[in-house]
Amino acid sequence: MRLFLSLLWLLAGCLFLTLPAVAKTPLGPPTVSPAMAGAQIENVTIQTYGQTSPSVVRRYLSLRKGSRLDQSGVNRDFTNLRRLAGFIPRLVLEPGSAAKTATLHWIVMAKWLKPTDHPFYADQPLTAPIQGVGYIITSAPIDSRGSTFSSYSQFSRRANLVRILYTSPIAVNPVKGTQTDVIVNTFGGRGVFRASQPLAINIYSWNMGSEAALLRSATNGNQFEVGIRETRSTTAEPTGIVSPYIFQTSKSPAHNTVLEAGYSHACPVPSSQWYPPYCHTQYRLEAFDALGWFGSTSEYQSYLADAAQYVGVGKSTLVLHGSEARTGGVVPDSFLVCAYVRAYPKAFCGTDAQEATAEFRLNDALPQVFKFAFFTETASSRVRGGTQSFALPTFQWHADSGVGIIFRNYIRFDIAYGSVGGRLSFALQGQTY
Repeated sequence: MRLFLSLLWLLAGCLFLTLPAVAKTPLGPPTVSPAMAGAQIENVTIQTYGQTSPSVVRRYLSLRKGSRLDQSGVNRDFTNLRRLAGFIPRLVLEPGSAAKTATLHWIVMAKWLKPTDHPFYADQPLTAPIQGVGYIITSAPIDSRGSTFSSYSQFSRRANLVRILYTSPIAVNPVKGTQTDVIVNTFGGRGVFRASQPLAINIYSWNMGSEAALLRSATNGNQFEVGIRETRSTTAEPTGIVSPYIFQTSKSPAHNTVLEAGYSHACPVPSSQWYPPYCHTQYRLEAFDALGWFGSTSEYQSYLADAAQYVGVGKSTLVLHGSEARTGGVVPDSFLVCAYVRAYPKAFCGTDAQEATAEFRLNDALPQVFKFAFFTETASSRVRGGTQSFALPTFQWHADSGVGIIFRNYIRFDIAYGSVGGRLSFALQGQTY
């Protein structure tokens, strides 16, 4: 435990060193003066830093040579670069060589390394199945479309996930603010089920597979994903759960071919601005259908729904958050759905899971170094067809309450108390909602 806490504080210290650059509000688009409004654009130049090129940046620009300069076009292109491409843009407007003309000079940076601080709502792929802290490492563009190779990681204390992706933006509409990507990836990870009976032990599972998906993103925060996934998983020890709706991967590996579709709406602002008027609602809907194709070991369906509502109370924010996970068919016990609450060292997993949270973020709209949040939450799970005391067919609820301390809108510590006592947890702000 001491070693874990030491490593935790070391990681926090390393992150603190980079906070001013990361947590600082991005520079907004410049204001078009009345004298330059309506001017014909004489030239558009692009200066890039990091992992991008001028040809890639140009795909996201609706204002080009010969266009008329207006504020809406500047705002649109600025938003395209920031929200669709994930770049850090600056724009310099200057008069052209003739009367009523203008030149545009874009200065664009693309980071090769960034934290996955919004894994459930904004990053690619659409979701990460575990909580934790991770990074995305992106290569330089390998073609004029901006196709890249990247590595996506998500790590928690016991569960880990790593993906290697090829992403190709096959279509960008800078006027509508939309982008369509083809994503091909391979992944591997270690999951964990915290068994309580007959012994309180961690039962680890290993998952690997590949996936091909089509992802359509918009600057308003909407994302739609459809794809097909092939997975293989095994578990070292039995979970002890007995149910006709559970496939025991400790006896033999599970192999499934899964069709997937998901739709989400994310607030298109940093997590430090998840409050009105910048953010009102976020939600995510997903469906998985494990077909009995290509030698699959079982058939099952999984349906996930997640929503967060933000209500302004002066300079503070009341957040209401809930999630629901249901399955059908015979589910591998290496893919049980889980609900999380912060006072408990384990998630509550089964064939179905639910959770609900109410949180009051005190003065989160003010520019303070330390901010505080007060929360109460509850979570439950059940096992269809379960008969054991630790795997009942009805939902068993577990509640906690606590306080969160947020440093510079970026790093968050939560102290929560439930029926098993108190617990300190650490995350990036915006990790779940």
